[in-house]
Amino acid sequence: MKRTGRSDSARSFLGRLEGLARLADDSVVKGVFSVAGAGVWLVGGVLRNIALSAPPAPDYDFAVMGDTAEFAEKAALKFGGTPFALDEEAGAYRVVVKGDGAATLDFTPLSPGGIEEDLAKRDFTVNAMAIELRSLFEGGRELIDPFGGLDDARAGVLRTVSAGAFDSDPLRMLRAVRLSSQYGLRVEGATYSIIREKAGLIERSSPERIRDELKALFANNGTGKGIRLLYDTGLVNTVIPEISGWPDVDGYDLLSHSLSALSEAERILGNMSEGAFPGFSERLKEYFHRREMELPNHAVFKLAAFLHDFGKPLALSREEGRLRFIGHDTKGAESVKGLLERLRFSRKTSNAVSFFVANHHRVFMLAGLKERSYRAKGHFFRASGGPGGLLLLCLALADARATRGGEDPELFSVVMEMLDFYYGPYSRKKPKPLLTGDEIMEAFGIEEGPLVGGIIQELNDGVEKGEIRNRKDALRHTRKRLKDRPDQADNDNPVGALLCFHNIGPE
Repeated sequence: MKRTGRSDSARSFLGRLEGLARLADDSVVKGVFSVAGAGVWLVGGVLRNIALSAPPAPDYDFAVMGDTAEFAEKAALKFGGTPFALDEEAGAYRVVVKGDGAATLDFTPLSPGGIEEDLAKRDFTVNAMAIELRSLFEGGRELIDPFGGLDDARAGVLRTVSAGAFDSDPLRMLRAVRLSSQYGLRVEGATYSIIREKAGLIERSSPERIRDELKALFANNGTGKGIRLLYDTGLVNTVIPEISGWPDVDGYDLLSHSLSALSEAERILGNMSEGAFPGFSERLKEYFHRREMELPNHAVFKLAAFLHDFGKPLALSREEGRLRFIGHDTKGAESVKGLLERLRFSRKTSNAVSFFVANHHRVFMLAGLKERSYRAKGHFFRASGGPGGLLLLCLALADARATRGGEDPELFSVVMEMLDFYYGPYSRKKPKPLLTGDEIMEAFGIEEGPLVGGIIQELNDGVEKGEIRNRKDALRHTRKRLKDRPDQADNDNPVGALLCFHNIGPE
């Protein structure tokens, strides 16, 4: 697939491109050049994103003439990062820079045949471009592009560098799906055919590498397109065989509904900046951009939206010719946890997504109450770990819109009511508990269990509403509570009884 010579436009491409100023002023690129001078080439994703007019990539790849270990040490000292070997035998090293300007710098030895031999080993033409740093800062700024990556970038095409690119590393097929969806690229015909032919080879790839590509797929735009490509190319049969039958679950198209829910989740995220939740949009936007586990919250939201009905094939039954999926939330939660653990997601991520799948109906149950009491609202957020309730609210909206094919004004009104509660009374600074669980058990001679937890929640609610002001009030309330309902944990609250706290646990 090598093109003859270099693209005529490549020689002066960087000199004309608006992104050149960004590249020449890039602190990482300038810093590496100050350490190395000659003999270092910038390759791969940074140049690809400039060619695609995409946001800058935080991952820098450098081909180095000389001792890469020594070079990585110098770069680490320059940037205050940490160097470590990716593949010591191959001479591949990485430097991770944290804090402001966080970045990942990879250094690999230049191939014996020079930079063009190095580029010939790469996956796709858009990733097979390079520029020597000395040329960028001192010379003619010549882009090295032997495979026409610039032309393909301009045409929006994803093409392999060679027909054997997937044989040497089958994971590249999954990367093709991710890059196509993330950057809106069309997979070139021959490349697409090779992926369909060799899809089964991806089982040679480690679960950790597959996981990393899936994480990137859900963390970036175009996730739905990527999932469709998994099905169209046959990769789904090896990567996530658990969902390969979704297009026809006894006549029910679960895939279409799941993709619609995912699309609605992406629409919710995209509309945050447009004030889709008046009075709360900016705070919700900040929540979804936070990273509380290995994935940012918006990616966890999208993953939960796509997998929320995972249990339907497991709970399938027919009653009088009608499909039923009774208990699919519980069965789905168990199976989703197993799936994510198989794919080597962290325990924290697996537990979190499992919790959201198990509880994706809870907002509808809240909406079905004639009146949502202070206690019911408080229980909802406490059982969801606080901010996790925000994700559940948006998940319900995505599910409802996917089911109805449009807006659900009544549900949206309930979501706004819950947001008002969360950012109002619920988020106010909580005072120190008037009675601890140990004090309740000792004072009233009861054993540890749900009853004690229910009493503590009632006391917290009473304090927040101003009905319980001191320790004496707390003792009086507890005494009356035990007299009136000595064995009842918390069954007076339908939502609270159904929402159980989920221990997300450590990474």
